[in-house]
Amino acid sequence: MREEARRKRQRETLTELYARFAAGEPQGLATPTTPELTGEPLYGGADSAEAELHREPEPATAYAEAQPAPEALPGTVPASGAVKARKKRSKRRRNLVMLATFLIFAVVVAGSFYFIRSLVKQFNPDDYPGPGGQAVEFTVEDGWGPALISRKLEELDVVASDKLFMDALENSEADNVVIHPGTYPLKLQMPAADATEALVDIRPDKVFYIGLKANMRLQASLAEISKGSGIEEKKLGELANQPEKFGLPESMKNLEGWLHPGEYRFALDTKAEKVLSTMVDSTKDALAEAGITDLNEGYKALKIASILQAEATPKDYEVVSGAIQNRLDPSNVETHGLLQTDSTVIYGLNRYSLQFTKAEKKDASNKYNTYVHTGLPPTPIGSPATSAINAAVNPQDNGFYYWVTVNTQTGETKFASTYAEHQVNHAQFSAWCDANPEVCK
Repeated sequence: MREEARRKRQRETLTELYARFAAGEPQGLATPTTPELTGEPLYGGADSAEAELHREPEPATAYAEAQPAPEALPGTVPASGAVKARKKRSKRRRNLVMLATFLIFAVVVAGSFYFIRSLVKQFNPDDYPGPGGQAVEFTVEDGWGPALISRKLEELDVVASDKLFMDALENSEADNVVIHPGTYPLKLQMPAADATEALVDIRPDKVFYIGLKANMRLQASLAEISKGSGIEEKKLGELANQPEKFGLPESMKNLEGWLHPGEYRFALDTKAEKVLSTMVDSTKDALAEAGITDLNEGYKALKIASILQAEATPKDYEVVSGAIQNRLDPSNVETHGLLQTDSTVIYGLNRYSLQFTKAEKKDASNKYNTYVHTGLPPTPIGSPATSAINAAVNPQDNGFYYWVTVNTQTGETKFASTYAEHQVNHAQFSAWCDANPEVCK
């Protein structure tokens, strides 16, 4: 009985201490009873045991009240504050865990969304809205089937995907869904249906081809256009003498120099004005890329570029362009503003041979005779390529006034700042011509 009573009091004491600790107000332990200190319940006599049964328990706070609470040291947190701090840290950790869980969930959801979206696009890709961008040529080789053609179109970025093109083929209303070998004019980023319409059941012979070489004169260009298109050369000539129809100043005589060299393909029903305007626009684009948008300045550049095209090789374009600029300066004491170019003289004579007489060299009636007339000729003397246009707009800064190609087969050209130096170079050219009479005719 005594042992059971003692254990009961211990349980009550521990319960009370736990309750205070949970409330954040821990106190010292209660003063132990005498039996607990002396061991009388175990070793005392019957009187001691009976006294223990009738003794009232002492207050559990007696010892705590007898001992004053020590003052908190600087920098320490009271017991109740420590509990609150632990609770705050625990709450913060819970919040961080919840936030991290939410972010991971959001990333997973977003990733799943884009993955599913990519799968949907793979099976249902978006088509280009049209009408398409830059013009391109697409060549269908012998033996190419629809699957290969569709992949090639996607690689070239003509269509958004091969699947869209294949679907457009299946839905085509053409009588004969066949794509014949040949070269077709298309555009980048076309709607699949438009690309299908441009290819299906259309033979290449329904498209005419025109190829213009660099340095071709206007009349030769018009003859080539007529040959390729079937358009009457007379009709083309009438249009070529109306530069204002193509957005050019009326002060310009004709389209000489404006029909840009290159390869062109047009639908069979394309009108003459459309053909010429396409070529003129190509020249405007080349000037704009070189940095010139003013058409009058562009016309001056075309004149210089056409001389470069006729007089020099591409590697020397910029050097010769710088020499031409030096000659155009009226204050120069070498040529006094005269270009003195053979190519302009023979253009005025309507010949292609570089040989002309002394009388022709002095003929002032030839407006293209730059041995007599200062400055640039009235018009370009041919159609310059893009490289010549770039050099005309961006000449090399040099001190040259003279140039001569001493070997027309290799294109070797020598430059000079004085006429005496030029005579030495020209003698070298004469010696080469003597050794190669079949070339220098």
